[in-house]
Amino acid sequence: MPTIFSHALAGATLGTVFPLPARPARHLVAGALCAVIPDADVVAFWFGMPWGHVLGHRGITHSLSFAAILAAVVVGSAFRGRTWEGRRGTVWLFLFLATASHGILDALTDGGPGVAFLAPFDDTRYFLPWQPLPVSPISLERFFSARGRRVLEAEALWIGLPAVVLAAAGTALRARRRGRR
Repeated sequence: MPTIFSHALAGATLGTVFPLPARPARHLVAGALCAVIPDADVVAFWFGMPWGHVLGHRGITHSLSFAAILAAVVVGSAFRGRTWEGRRGTVWLFLFLATASHGILDALTDGGPGVAFLAPFDDTRYFLPWQPLPVSPISLERFFSARGRRVLEAEALWIGLPAVVLAAAGTALRARRRGRR
């Protein structure tokens, strides 16, 4: 799995492509959190859940169904009020994509059990055909090692750099739209 930093960066960056409210902090923080939440499934290890179980790591919380439900729950609870009227569908799409980005990034790694994108309907685990990201060490001791450094370097190249490009493109597109008005 990529680091929590890269998941959060991917989620927040996706928000720059969508129309942003005057004060975008809630919007971008929600995207970052939605992109990180799927890894809450690691608690399943504490309960003896085996690798590959639908409730285990990279199972249902990494699925597209979970992404849709989480996006709906967050929109319904954090994006109420008149400020968000007429925007909730767009915010839902952004949060769905931010959450789904977690599974996609995990499927780009070179290890683990694969990702159950279609759970609960299909428990099959998938990887993408191209896997440029090494799996991040979970323990702090291993994270602060040469291996952890290699993971961060790979993530900077394959996640950080595209995030900067996407954020710049989103910002330029919004500025162009404002210029037309």
